[in-house]
Amino acid sequence: FIRYYDWGFVTMILNPTAISDIQMLVYSSRSFSARDKVSGTVLSFTGTEPSLLQYPCNDGDPWGRPSPALYLGQKVFLSTDGFETSLLPLTIPSELETPNASVSAAAFVKKYQLVMVINGRVYLYFFIAGEEEWLPVQGINFLVTKLSNTHCCYPGQDPACQAISMTIFAYETGHSVSKSHIFQSEDGGHTFTALKLSPELQGVLLGVYNFVSLSQTGHMYSHSSMGFNLNSTGGRDVQGIQHPYLWGFTILWTKDTLLISSSNGLLVEPVIVQTRVFSRTSLSFPGGGLCHVAISNTEIAALTHDHRLFHGSLDMVSTTMVQIGERNSSQKGLCNAALMFDKVGMLTVLTPVPTNSSWAYNFQKCTLNVQLLMMEFWPPLQDCPVEILKGHFHNKIHYIDMHQTLNFSAMFVPKPGTGAFPMVTVSNPHVLGFRARITEDGYTYDGNTKYSLHMQLLQQCFSGMADPHSSDTFPSGGMSILTVDIPNKGPSCIDMQPLSALINVGCPPTKHIKVFKNTTACSKGLFNQSMLQDNFTYTISHSLYDPHFLATPQLGQSDLEVLYEYSKLGCPLLLYYDTPWLPILELWENDAFVEYVSADFVVFEVNGMYNYDYLLTAAEANCISQPQNWTALIQKQNSPNPHTAWSRVNYESCKNHDGPKLVSPSAKYQILGQNEKNKIIFSHYNGFYIFEAIVVDKLYSYCELSAIVSVYVTGALPKRLLTFVPVVLRDVLLISIPVRCVRATCMFGETFTLATLHSAFGRAPLEWRRYAPHIYPSRLGPFSSSCRLTRQWGRRWV
Repeated sequence: FIRYYDWGFVTMILNPTAISDIQMLVYSSRSFSARDKVSGTVLSFTGTEPSLLQYPCNDGDPWGRPSPALYLGQKVFLSTDGFETSLLPLTIPSELETPNASVSAAAFVKKYQLVMVINGRVYLYFFIAGEEEWLPVQGINFLVTKLSNTHCCYPGQDPACQAISMTIFAYETGHSVSKSHIFQSEDGGHTFTALKLSPELQGVLLGVYNFVSLSQTGHMYSHSSMGFNLNSTGGRDVQGIQHPYLWGFTILWTKDTLLISSSNGLLVEPVIVQTRVFSRTSLSFPGGGLCHVAISNTEIAALTHDHRLFHGSLDMVSTTMVQIGERNSSQKGLCNAALMFDKVGMLTVLTPVPTNSSWAYNFQKCTLNVQLLMMEFWPPLQDCPVEILKGHFHNKIHYIDMHQTLNFSAMFVPKPGTGAFPMVTVSNPHVLGFRARITEDGYTYDGNTKYSLHMQLLQQCFSGMADPHSSDTFPSGGMSILTVDIPNKGPSCIDMQPLSALINVGCPPTKHIKVFKNTTACSKGLFNQSMLQDNFTYTISHSLYDPHFLATPQLGQSDLEVLYEYSKLGCPLLLYYDTPWLPILELWENDAFVEYVSADFVVFEVNGMYNYDYLLTAAEANCISQPQNWTALIQKQNSPNPHTAWSRVNYESCKNHDGPKLVSPSAKYQILGQNEKNKIIFSHYNGFYIFEAIVVDKLYSYCELSAIVSVYVTGALPKRLLTFVPVVLRDVLLISIPVRCVRATCMFGETFTLATLHSAFGRAPLEWRRYAPHIYPSRLGPFSSSCRLTRQWGRRWV
């Protein structure tokens, strides 16, 4: 073994070639001097047995560094290197807790962030690069004793997965369920809100768990009607572990009982314990009481008070644990030890060892090769019945949107003569349904038969396999875990990992919509990009907008000056005021066009402009119930917000017979769609509109699809010009001078057409000042005004 002494960096290596392949004993390497002191209040654990927490989501570390780990015992230690170095006890500033600091619960939120319950109060602890910070949380006004959270360890930066890891429960146990205080945080523990349970629940609260793959929160409490009993001679303290990949495994144990569930607690049963002389299933775990339990992705291990070590592979049907080690009972202090999985098949028994010369503690690490220990088991254990099990969908997050399906395949090779075949399960059948079939797919080099498992996944309410009323997740969707595993594969399949994927029946984060622009004001020369990017502003008349979005004139308000956000809006879509407009919505995903949106949608002007209307009335749209409208929906809100007033959550089609009675058939119909004849009609106005389109059809997508588009409406002649045109035409007819039109754009945002006179000889026989006062508000003429002509001034133009 290698031992590092605490009074310096002197090392002694004794016969390294004699180190056993089965187990290796190592001591921590760093030393501290007597001058090393701790500052603050030293933390201690309230539990009678030690506990070890590892940050579970570390498989993606590019350097293969160990996960941060927290040892909870008579002293609390935090290690970021797998306890390879000696450590000082963890402390909290004395101004926060003094003279004692008792930790009753702790949980990792992120890799370098912990939340702890200390003296009944909850704190956040941040540690990175040698820096640390303690923060009291907000929102908890009662003392609590326990914490519970679930990690989503799938790779990537999926927002739904990140939200799971940020959800934390803080609560107190030992009281009646209806009177217990439960608090929930959705921001990683910074702020909490109180939760209320039904007063009808009876029993004593034991735990609160977030069963993500069931889309539910579970409350565990003791009651005489429970299907199992958590016997304990040491009180009601129940420990629990949830699988970091959300496979549905939940482990519950007390001092005397070890239970396991592969279905998020729906079915719970004791583990099967197999020793060298017997195999049994019993509520009471052998070995004089449990000291510590640990799990990895596929393994479970337990350490007992009489120094026996058990190991097993997590199984979707029944989990069997075998005794792999036993230490002489005359040795003291083994229950100061905790268990830690370093990697697949490698289990470490960790024990802190105090030093005499400083506050530092060394750590004794006894690492066991579980596979080699099992090979020495007699009679021999059952071999793993499968040689290969793999699929490309494994360890990923997949989305199913409305009416979509997913198709997966897996390849497996059973050992000859075992008859082993995989089983497909989903954790939340109310959300996710599937069809599966197996086909032969050739042979391996050894001549064994290869098989392919084909699976089609779809939303349960559209599968045709379930009762229409069996799902309560519509229209919000939910999550479910797809698992492919070999049932009853036994404890020998340590490295045969089940295939799993998180299926989110909901909105894919990269799905969005855009408004199609066929002709823009830039492409027609009315504007250019540099002008719109250069802090371009336009003005909305005080009589054309309502800041409360109720389409009501507001007396006494001033004109609204709007900054054009080119980076967000781009060039405006060009429309003519006298042409009804139907926005064309495009569906995109991962920057790829998918389809044109055929669903119902609504629009509103983001600045509150209301000088536009709709082409159809409720009667003309064939409504059989009163249609919804913006004014009524916004009035229902405490704070008017058109972005949330009308959505797929509260949308009701007027084609529904169960809707409100049609009392106003002449009311404007404000819903648009590609399958509808309804359109937007503009008033006699030239200028900008900024519209937001919102898809409200419940059956189109789980996404809250919306898009913003800028529109420039043109073609409405000023009223002065309209009264003058007959005079111009009469003069033209009398003197036989042809008429041409030129488009002018004013700085105040209006575009209109000037009638200009042109002679056959390229000269202007009529004085332009004669007509300028009638065309322009200013008597200075067109080229002394603020307007810009789109054609160059010359002899041919007036």
